[in-house]
Amino acid sequence: MVKKFVAIIVLFIMVGGISSSIPTYNSPATKVHCNSVPENNIIKIAILDSLIPSFASPPEMEEILNGYSWSCQNTSYEFKTTFVTDAQISAGALRGYDLLIIPGIGKEFRRPIDSGLSQWKNEVRDFVAGGGGYFGICGGANIASQGLLSAPERKWKHETAWEWFMNRSAIGIVPVVSYQDMGDPIACSFAGNPARIGQSAYIWYNLSADGSGVCQHCRVNTSHPIFHGYGKDTRIIRWVGGPALIPEGNVTVLAWYPRENISGPNGNESTKLHVWAYNVNPAEPFDLWDMKSKLIETHLAGKPAAVACNYGKGKVVIFGNHPEHHVWKGGRIFEEDTGSNRMFSKGLFHWKDRQPLPDSYNWWIVRRSAAWAAGVPAGELPPIE
Repeated sequence: MVKKFVAIIVLFIMVGGISSSIPTYNSPATKVHCNSVPENNIIKIAILDSLIPSFASPPEMEEILNGYSWSCQNTSYEFKTTFVTDAQISAGALRGYDLLIIPGIGKEFRRPIDSGLSQWKNEVRDFVAGGGGYFGICGGANIASQGLLSAPERKWKHETAWEWFMNRSAIGIVPVVSYQDMGDPIACSFAGNPARIGQSAYIWYNLSADGSGVCQHCRVNTSHPIFHGYGKDTRIIRWVGGPALIPEGNVTVLAWYPRENISGPNGNESTKLHVWAYNVNPAEPFDLWDMKSKLIETHLAGKPAAVACNYGKGKVVIFGNHPEHHVWKGGRIFEEDTGSNRMFSKGLFHWKDRQPLPDSYNWWIVRRSAAWAAGVPAGELPPIE
């Protein structure tokens, strides 16, 4: 509970523009690789550090990748990961790596107020254009994109503060626009439109790594090296409020969201979610949230969830959903307005009847995506497990 409280405070600090202290790490030796595996077959991966401790994507990436090795056609490979900071990236530290990973939501959308923003963006672009790899998840996918589809095109009158930050943060190395609604639940309630939070309700309404998001059967592209050899047409992948990726140029779609929307008038009955409004009634000071009759509407059905492309000499893979997160089968969302609902404890919604799958269920997707983006030949990617 304390961890979640700290996390939400940091989120508001991030949007408000207050810089937080972050740890420093030893800078790696300078070396440039042009879309090829290093001679010693050690794939050096830089993972952007996270500002929000309760969101598990960065440490999960480290667990999945660091020290993992495999052999193929008498050649051995091994991943070595290091966390890097914004300051190190701006100072040119990426020149010592083969792959940059920007995982799920961290401090990515603070970029417009960071000093040296242009230098940070240029370092990432130059790294990939010169042959480095880029692997982005959720927020890391938004950053790689051309920005968000405009608010009117997503059926809203205006963009939120979150969306302004997200647009300003994009570096444009993938020719897609992101379809994502992101708002603050309290601010949207004060503005008189709590439904404006949109699909980000699946993050905010249950602030836990275990309860947030939905696990979906996503159709995958088995003609691309990352999924080539996988024997099925779909894979269960966790979604946590992230974007759909609308192509505007030459990309290969790796996966698609299901054809049925997550929530809305015609949404999935097991995953639909009601709008919750922040209660400002002084007569009920302990009833912080009220469930409304209106449903959250999502508009991701059938849209691309993951894409791959080239940028200069480098390769890029981005997922709007989270292959690094653990998944489950089945289950249904349960909501109950009891008068004491809290985002900080069990959440405004929780799950019933889920069947957990092994934590490592999708680790092979992460490993193959990282290896492909780092320049490992298609026939020598990590095995499908």
